[in-house]
Amino acid sequence: MHHLSSSSSLSSSARYSSSSSDDNINGVTSSSAAAKPLFPPKRVLVLRHGQALHNPRAEAARENGCSFDEFLRLMQEDDAFDAALTELGENQAIDVGRQAHVRLALRNVEMVVSSPLSRALKTADLAHPLPAGASKSEPRRVCIEYFREINGKLLNAQRRHRSELEQKFPDWCFRQIPTEDESWCPEELESTDDCSERGYRGLLWIMQQSEENVLLVCHGGLLSYTMNSNSKVVLVDGRKGQSEQQRCITKRFGNCELREFIVTVWDYDEFSSSEKNIAMGDVQKNGENTEPVITLEEVSMEMQSSYIVNDDGKDHNEEKVQIM
Repeated sequence: MHHLSSSSSLSSSARYSSSSSDDNINGVTSSSAAAKPLFPPKRVLVLRHGQALHNPRAEAARENGCSFDEFLRLMQEDDAFDAALTELGENQAIDVGRQAHVRLALRNVEMVVSSPLSRALKTADLAHPLPAGASKSEPRRVCIEYFREINGKLLNAQRRHRSELEQKFPDWCFRQIPTEDESWCPEELESTDDCSERGYRGLLWIMQQSEENVLLVCHGGLLSYTMNSNSKVVLVDGRKGQSEQQRCITKRFGNCELREFIVTVWDYDEFSSSEKNIAMGDVQKNGENTEPVITLEEVSMEMQSSYIVNDDGKDHNEEKVQIM
């Protein structure tokens, strides 16, 4: 992740940009205005799954500042194969989908993308269920291996056989994943670099699809590594009305937390030359140009007027509503 600055070259971690200028394009500063996106920008809503069986104690300890080793130990003690959502986790997914600003944001979603782990698939179905009578293509629901959680060692990171997933989640397309879980390894945990690279590849896959409005449901570890530890991902803060109390853009996703991004893919040569090595000068492969750069500009979902979702599940407008 990179912090686009106007004064100095930066290291390849813990960097982001605040896009406060009216001259920026999709969150990239005006100095890169000459750069042209490789694909049209997309609006991607990113949702972490609800609380799962291995989460309660480990997540509480993380919030209190425990070490990674302690976090991992607690998850191992509470581990479960392809860990399911807890009752609280299911309620979190239902509740987030009923929130007025979320309901409005989900209206235009054309594709739902999920990790192949059951807790993510179930969260997607509960937060954004198919309307009654809708076909599988409205919107299409696709399971992608790239977006699974940090792989290996933990049973909660191991996925089910594709045929079992097809039975449990009949509205989803699983053609993109192998029949069996070929990548899970019981001996060791996937490295930060390998996990963040998977996330990057997954974002590229989304950007190559025709849909412009996407809901992505996946995992806290994967999202943290992809957004904060990948030198080809630039995290940009484009939120409105920021204050000292506003969440840091790099903070790990909480269970069932939803954030909205404008995602753009840039050609490395044009992006790096326009930034004059400010942001990308340290990202090279053996002296050669690297792969495309992805910018993730987080934007605000703000209610401008009253919007109600009643118990009947229907949307009720009282006044004009606008999402910023």
